[in-house]
Amino acid sequence: MTITDKTRKNLWAKSGNRCSICKTELFSNKDKTGDFNIGEECHINSSKPKGPRHKENIDDYDLYDNLILLCRNHHKEIDELTDTYTEELLRYIKLNHENWVKSTLNKAINSEKSEKPRFIARITSGKELLNIISDSYGYKTDYDEVQDEKEAQYIGGVIQSLIDYGDISGMVEPYDKVQMSLQLNELLADLEQNGYFLFGEKNIERMKFKNGDTDNWSIATLIIKKIESDEIIKLDLNGKHGDN
Repeated sequence: MTITDKTRKNLWAKSGNRCSICKTELFSNKDKTGDFNIGEECHINSSKPKGPRHKENIDDYDLYDNLILLCRNHHKEIDELTDTYTEELLRYIKLNHENWVKSTLNKAINSEKSEKPRFIARITSGKELLNIISDSYGYKTDYDEVQDEKEAQYIGGVIQSLIDYGDISGMVEPYDKVQMSLQLNELLADLEQNGYFLFGEKNIERMKFKNGDTDNWSIATLIIKKIESDEIIKLDLNGKHGDN
């Protein structure tokens, strides 16, 4: 078997695009020559009888629970130093790292909860929406109060779809991104047909880690408002505005 796209997306998303051991950024466009990727999806228990930490009677070695995201150096290290990097230690490292990613993002998001956004523009195209959610490490989402279970399922499904698109956007080819933009166009049209507008923006936020290092992380803000909401402001051509 092979690692599925869903499993790969979950692994990269929950690991925050960082090596689970050294926390280095794995997929980056800092190199002026283009994007580069030093991340590797590593097996905790090898499927090969003589492989690192091999264990028999595992139905599928490519499941999420048997994978850990590492940089190339640490992938080589854990497979050579198997006495040090036991199965139990790697599972602890994986869990501890994913909890660190989650708590770091939550801390940054919660610290700004009391701050009201100034003005957030309405998103009117799939391309614009994809630019906002692409390569985002975290999401701030909000929506108007839902009235029933059907509305809750619809809004929740839209938000989850947007996050899923964002999570996989950095792992697809340019052709696929064009197709994703088209699909997001359809999502926006469906939202409007059901009585909602989507507003959003992307901000770069400075994150501070336990070891004292800091880094810039992209955080996408997505807000779903009912079309008749009093909070929506329409700007006219003269730059004036009034409640809509």
